[in-house]
Amino acid sequence: MILKNNDIMNKYILVVEDERDIRDSLKTILELNDFIVEVAENGQVGLQKAIEKKPDLILCDVMMPVLDGFGLLEQLRKNEIETPLIFLTAKAQYNDLRTGMNLGADDYIFKPFKSAELLQSIERRLERKDQLELHLKNLVNSLEQTILLMVGHEFKTPMHGILSFTNLIKQKANDLANHEIEDFCHYLEKSSNRLQQTFSKIKVYYDLKLSGIAPFSDRSKVSVDTLIKDLATQIAGDYNRLSDLVFLHMETSEINVSLELFSIALYELIDNAFKFSEKNSTVSISITNDSNQVHISILDQGTTCKAAELRIQSGFIGQIKRSKFEQQGLGIGLALSLLIINSQSGQLYFDDIEPAGIKTEISLNQ
Repeated sequence: MILKNNDIMNKYILVVEDERDIRDSLKTILELNDFIVEVAENGQVGLQKAIEKKPDLILCDVMMPVLDGFGLLEQLRKNEIETPLIFLTAKAQYNDLRTGMNLGADDYIFKPFKSAELLQSIERRLERKDQLELHLKNLVNSLEQTILLMVGHEFKTPMHGILSFTNLIKQKANDLANHEIEDFCHYLEKSSNRLQQTFSKIKVYYDLKLSGIAPFSDRSKVSVDTLIKDLATQIAGDYNRLSDLVFLHMETSEINVSLELFSIALYELIDNAFKFSEKNSTVSISITNDSNQVHISILDQGTTCKAAELRIQSGFIGQIKRSKFEQQGLGIGLALSLLIINSQSGQLYFDDIEPAGIKTEISLNQ
């Protein structure tokens, strides 16, 4: 059987096999199907060629001298080489299968095998590799677009301030009073922190985008009511609005989440409630439980934004109504909150409150 899939033609395959006849036969079959083929007579030689030449796929015997197939795969993964690897083996024992799969093998083919079986397995692995590479490329493109958005107000404003005040201090240092220098340094610190926070949000966002979901190993039991009271009190204090913060029905609740990630999401959502509402208007928070879920509600009385705009904004990174919120910053925080809550198997909702305000609700499994 000769495959003619244009997507896998001219791919580079490394064959690692100690038996010369089998090695030569594999090389012939693959070259007839338009693959570029390199061979190695044992795992040590195969490891060197894999590092130097970066093949698209490796076909590897299990039982070989010098370095066997398992040893080769282990060394590849230690060197962070994630090339797809298919084992060729005459042994069908379960322990061998488990060992190879635990090391990260992509497939097993048992000798003797038919050409069609071999080629189909290769095609499947190469297609999967291409799909993963395309996914990564799209993520990189998305990151590039995000960076382009970043090179706007959110980055230019603090950077301009940092450069301006730094130059002013350098030029007028001898003429400035101590309290003026302290004020300038305070502004520089504030602007620097704003930049650092933005970069941190972007890093967390794209780490989650790449991993898909936060691992369960990072999760622990978290007392939601205690966490929310502490965060909300801190945020209200930062806005000098402690009198505006109201805790309504706060049921004691525990959920299994990543404390670090969930704290980020909560901080962003509570901070938005204060950011988009006026001083002396109430920001109310409540927690209720039902049989399976914990519901966290954050209500503000802001008049500058509607729930529909937040629903749209949480799906991508940009800025909400730039002309209206010139100093309010990027939507990265909102997009990050949605991603984190989804990664913790939760849901995020926005609803309008009459006559003014927005209700933000988080629902999480207990």
